[in-house]
Parts: sequence; structure tokens; C-alpha cells
Amino acid sequence: MTEATSKLVKKKKISLYWLVPILALIITSILIWQNTFNKGKLIELYMDDASGIEVGKTLVKLRSVNVGIVENITLSHDFKGAIAQIRMNPDTDELLNEDSLFWVVKPRIQYHSISGLDTILSGSYIQMYKGSSEEYSDEFECLKDEPLGLDESTIPIKLIGHTKKVISAGTNINYNGFNIGLVTNLHYDVDSDTVVYNALIRKKYANLVNLNSVFWIDAGIDFQISPTGGVQFSMPNLENLIEGSINVNQFNSDVGEPIKANATFGLYNNQIDAKYANIKGNPQYVLMFDSDVKNIGVGSKVRLRGIDIGQIVKMSWFENSEDIFDMSKKIPALVILDVDKQQALKAKQLFKKHLKSQDLCAYIDSQNIISQGSSIKLIIDPKYKCSSSITAYRDTPVIPVLSQLSITGQLEQFTQKLNSVDLQGISNNLNQSLTSLNQTLENVAALTDSLNKKKTVDKLNKTIESYSANSDLYKSLMDMSQKLNTTLDELSPTIKKVGQKSNSLVFSSDSKDVEIKVKK
Repeated sequence: MTEATSKLVKKKKISLYWLVPILALIITSILIWQNTFNKGKLIELYMDDASGIEVGKTLVKLRSVNVGIVENITLSHDFKGAIAQIRMNPDTDELLNEDSLFWVVKPRIQYHSISGLDTILSGSYIQMYKGSSEEYSDEFECLKDEPLGLDESTIPIKLIGHTKKVISAGTNINYNGFNIGLVTNLHYDVDSDTVVYNALIRKKYANLVNLNSVFWIDAGIDFQISPTGGVQFSMPNLENLIEGSINVNQFNSDVGEPIKANATFGLYNNQIDAKYANIKGNPQYVLMFDSDVKNIGVGSKVRLRGIDIGQIVKMSWFENSEDIFDMSKKIPALVILDVDKQQALKAKQLFKKHLKSQDLCAYIDSQNIISQGSSIKLIIDPKYKCSSSITAYRDTPVIPVLSQLSITGQLEQFTQKLNSVDLQGISNNLNQSLTSLNQTLENVAALTDSLNKKKTVDKLNKTIESYSANSDLYKSLMDMSQKLNTTLDELSPTIKKVGQKSNSLVFSSDSKDVEIKVKK
């Protein structure tokens, strides 16, 4: 190669025009990577409607961090809902567990709380909760409301309403008057014909509730009159009185397991119904009443030796509802003993023994006019022999009821007897007695005047004075008595001698008795 040729080769340079396509290729590759290979997953979220959702604006958040955005919204195939296509951010695939949850956050104003205020300016967004399943998915259902139990400080439960009254969301749940939770929402279950309440119990008070607890609607103002406790009046705080509240407690002595998430409980009309549900495993007995039981009802106490041991929980407890119109049938009342397990065992043995010996009886205790017939008194005494033609009703032992007039009946009977009394005759007899008494008093007065006029009393006094120690008669009698004593003293030796020897008055005291001898 000549020197001239080598100089021409050295002068050749790379053209700058090649940099443009190379740069374009690099940029294109980056865009392709970012928009194709480095894009997050596209998921579909099925919802009832797309209210508040905007394409390219509505974000998906997890713990207030953006993890995705809505790319498109379409109608579902059956036109009954909407499908939001969400582009997740890169490196978020691990959030898409099969049990992950999504719901729309909107501003909500309720009388008990306000939520979603941060969406007033920013608009609605989709809140996400990461599940724990090992399976992953790209299709999800959008929830209507925020699910319960996601807050780690509360435990979600369900209450099945056995009530005629509907409790609104936000109602407090109280334990002995202290708030430990609240009702968050409710819905009507058509299949079971009941209202289902979703509620939350604060974890720090979870030990106050267990699987044996019962819930009931607080009646508000409680007013009771009893012969032992007098007048009792209680009222909840103003908030619970206005908004209402739910109480929870346990009435049996069983040790219950701690509550778990989504545990189900019954919600009852009042404390009596809740208590019956809680102690229905305790010993049960039936009382059969012959006549009117207007003074006995659900909640009436059952007492033994003056101590409350149970209560009437069902009245009337007919097996067939139409039996109430059969006048030949007695009225049954179901009694449950409110005792612990050890007492229940002892009570069963005791009642069984005395029902067999027919000395366990019951009667309506009507000792107090204010609460007449408000309690049942049980007596165990051999003096009272009582039996019933019905020993068991609906497989439950029957305690015989002694027939006893109530206070009302006794008052009516007393009124009838009072009306039948001949008051006019009593008045006439009383007048006659008073007239006779007046005559007697007049006779006594006349006799007194007669005695005073005849000086009979003065003569009697003189006669008594003649027998006094200073009178002559008294002195004469004393002299005669002394002489008689002297005479008796003189005769005393003679009487003694006669007593020792009867012939001493005829023979001398020295003579001997004649001794009779027989000749041989």
C-alpha cells in the first residue's frame, strides 16, 4: 500500500447520521420495556356500578400508597354491573393474592361517624387489602362497604336479631354500662327471616365476652317495685337513652371460649329472654295453675326459704296454642332454676326426693299488697301433702301448686261477709245491752246508798275491832288456851303410862302378870 493510500484511509470518520437511529432504537427499546415488559399486571375489578370512578384518575391505594390506576371501564357481559380494568404498578404482583380485597372509598356522613373526608378534594379511590392466600388472581369482586375485622384493634362478630325492634348502625354495645363495641351495619336475611347485624368488639375488652355470652336490647328506663327491694329505678346515660344500646353479659357459670372473628350470637328483645337462652340448660320445672294467673307472668321470681332460686320464663307454656281456650286444662308455667352447676345437681336430687314423697309444694306468695302474686314460694314440709294428677308436662317434672286465695279474693270474700252482716240487729242488741248495763249501775248505786243509810259498814267495822289483840274477847280466849295447855302437861305422864301398859289404871305398876303353869 502506497503512502498516499494510507493517508486516505486514516482520514475516514464515522458519520453522525448513524447516531440518530441508534438513539431512536434505544428509546424505543426503553419504551417497549416500560410499556410491555416492565408494566404491572392488568386486573379486572367487578362492581355493581362505576359511580365515582374515572379512567386515568382513580387510583388504587394500599396503606395510602398508590399501587395502581384505573385504565378502562366497561359494562359487564350481562349488563348488570361494570368492570374496571386496573393497571397495577410494577413489582406489585405479590399483592394480588386470591383473597385480596378491594372497595371504593367515598365520603360518608352518618349520625354516629364521618368517613372518607380525604376524598372530597382528591376524588374517590379504590382501597386494597392484601390477602394471605398462596394462590394469585387477576379478577376480583369489589365490596360494597369496608369489610369488618381489618382493623387489628377490633374483632368482628355477627348478631342475629330475634327481636321485633330494628337497631340502627352505630348503636353502642355495653358491658355493665361500659361501651366495648358498636354495630357497624345491618341487612335483612330473607331466607332466615331475621336481621343480621355486623358489629365490632374492641380487642382490649374481648375478655369480657365469650362464646357463652348473650346480647339483648337495652329497654332504657327500668322501674321495679318489690316487697324486699322496695322501689328500684335505673336509667342509662343520655346517649344510650336517645340512641338505644345493646347489652352483653353471661348468666350461667359455664366457662366459655374466647370470641373469634365472625362469631355469631343471638340478639334478644330483653334481659329476661336473653337470660332464658343463657340458662336453658339449668333444671326446669312446670307449675300447673287451675285458675286466673293475672298476677303471675314471665319474670316472676321463684323463692325457696325466702331466697330467689329461679324465675318463670314461659307463661303460658301450652304445648298446643289452642289449649288456652280449653277451660278444662290447667295453665302451665315453665320455671328455670337460676343456680350454678353444683347447686343445680343438689337441687335436682332434693326436688326429685320430695316430689316422690309429695311434700314439695308451690303457691302464689301474696304477702305484699303492692306486688301481690308477683312471686312463687316453694315449701318443703311433711305437714303439706300435695300431689298433682299431672306428674310431667312436655317431659318436664311438675311441682304441685297449692290452691290458695289471693289477697284480692280474700278481700272480695271479706266484703261479701261484711255485706251479709245484720248491722241493724247488732245495733239493737247493743242498745239493749247498754240499757241493761245502766239498770245494773243504778241498782249498785241504790245498794250503796242503802248501806250508807243503815250504817251497816260501821257495825261491821266494830265487829272486826272486837276480835283485835286489845279486845276483851281476844284476852279471854288467850287465858283459856293457856289453861288448856297446863292441863295437857299434867296428863301427859299418865297418857304415856297407859300407852306402855294398858292395865296400869286397874293394877299397880309394880304387880306382875300371873304366870300359868301346867301340871305334869
